[in-house]
Amino acid sequence: SIEDYKKYKQALITETVTKGLNPDVEMKDSGIEWIGEIPEHWKRTRLKRVLLIPITDGPHETPKLLDGGFPFISAEAIKNNKINFNLRRGYISEEDHKIYSKKCKPQLNDIFMVKSGATTGNVAIVETDEEFSIWSPLALIRCNDKSIYYKYLFYYLQSDIFQRQVQQFWNYGTQQNIGMNVLENLFVSFPDLREQKQIADYLDKKCSEIDKVITKKEKLIKDLEIYKKSLIYEYVTGKKRVV
Repeated sequence: SIEDYKKYKQALITETVTKGLNPDVEMKDSGIEWIGEIPEHWKRTRLKRVLLIPITDGPHETPKLLDGGFPFISAEAIKNNKINFNLRRGYISEEDHKIYSKKCKPQLNDIFMVKSGATTGNVAIVETDEEFSIWSPLALIRCNDKSIYYKYLFYYLQSDIFQRQVQQFWNYGTQQNIGMNVLENLFVSFPDLREQKQIADYLDKKCSEIDKVITKKEKLIKDLEIYKKSLIYEYVTGKKRVV
């Protein structure tokens, strides 16, 4: 049932960012096979056309990790569409942070997409003003807020139609990966900013409700596992007997 809820959430996101909130809207051919039809008044363009800066990434070198300093984040910290700073690689020095920030300095409302490894395509939003650095497996996507609302794009990048594009164009070496030039040339479709914000607000509410149900069910499973282990322990140690 947890997997069913996750599939429902994915389908809801895809349906909403391709059809909008009005079920009676006139549709048109997007001209892109994997996008299909979109509302007649929506635009379609390449991702780079709605960004403030070209997509970039972190350093392609392994820094010296420390016990304190600036958090150093990579792909494993992108969990459930959030950045889990508890899963950081470690910390780096102020000197390294300043060097890496010249190329890539994350800021509030930036979007990260994993561009290499087993979790290629996963996304998260920066929800903090605290400074940190990222490693090369993460691509930083910064929206031009005059063209696209960051939260709308965040949902769009999660949709099946965008993820299919990612999978269509990623490469395989020792692991799957997608280049930044390829990524920024993938297609996105969108309405005006007002409607984008309405869609994002709707998905915030609906996805939050679904996530709460999933969390509740995951907790139930965890509690049952604990109970199962406790029960086994009590019987094998003789604290309880089979009647």
